[in-house]
Amino acid sequence: MKNKVAFQGERGAFSEIAALKFFKNSIDPFPCKSFSEVFKKINNKEAEYGILPIENSQTGGINEVHDLLLNQELFAGGEVKLKVEHCLITKEEIDFKLIKKVYSHPQALAQCEEFLSRNLPSCQVIPAYDTAGSVKMIKEAKENNIAAIASSWAAELYGLKILNLNIQDNKFNYTRFLILSPEMNLDPKNNKTSIIFAVISKPGALHRCLKEFALRDININRLESRPSKREPWEYIFYTDFEKGLHVKETQEALKSLEECTTFIKIIGGYYSE
Repeated sequence: MKNKVAFQGERGAFSEIAALKFFKNSIDPFPCKSFSEVFKKINNKEAEYGILPIENSQTGGINEVHDLLLNQELFAGGEVKLKVEHCLITKEEIDFKLIKKVYSHPQALAQCEEFLSRNLPSCQVIPAYDTAGSVKMIKEAKENNIAAIASSWAAELYGLKILNLNIQDNKFNYTRFLILSPEMNLDPKNNKTSIIFAVISKPGALHRCLKEFALRDININRLESRPSKREPWEYIFYTDFEKGLHVKETQEALKSLEECTTFIKIIGGYYSE
């Protein structure tokens, strides 16, 4: 039986590719217009799982997803690291000089900025809500002198031409995705945990929090701050560390964190390769 998985974007989006990778090509895809709609579909039990990008190796964290994880009650139970390979896609084989407009998601445009400035300096670059959606859009447009940046699979799905492969500026371009569900993943094989916490506003508070991990030989591999949006200049911290939730050291660290934080939220535990 296939898992019903919600993701942001049209069919052919990188999120769908990541979902196929995680679920071994066994999914019933549920495209959504926005990140928040992914949460809504799971909460309404229209989808069993959701997949959302949490960070990119070149452009950093996805702020909207961070905010949703803070305010919504879903848990991360899996992780996918996907190499992102962008393609320049057109309706037919045309010369670079004839392309007047290029559409794609702002993240994809940022990741291909050098390619665009070098090869299409006079072209109008237009942000779209989704990479695969931009492919669908140019397919339905009347003009032929427009292009989209998306995956090779999106080009195949919509029957369009790939003018150039791998146009991302950095060849080591990866996006990390989280698999979300209503239930906490308690598999003893899990070796990674994600949490959100806010520190007490006094000198050394953050240092004390981080010390609790160091004392137990827990490696923190991501620490990112975001405004809390509750009070001016109050910040919360998104943290990933390399221990499962079930491990004694993790439980001790989380217990000790209660003394130097204003709140802690467990995003989830999962296995990371």
